[in-house]
Amino acid sequence: MTKEEILEKQRQLHIVFKAWMEDKKKREVLTFMRPNGNIVEHYPDGTEKIIKYATK
Repeated sequence: MTKEEILEKQRQLHIVFKAWMEDKKKREVLTFMRPNGNIVEHYPDGTEKIIKYATK
């Protein structure tokens, strides 16, 4: 694979992953880390609960 093909494949995978995650958020409780470091639970109704705040 050339560099361009790899970059295109990464772009496609990113799009598919984002769509999959948005669908999953509608059906399940998800726990993940925000870019600021906080651990968050996301509920299907759209609410979020911070489980742990980031420490510096």
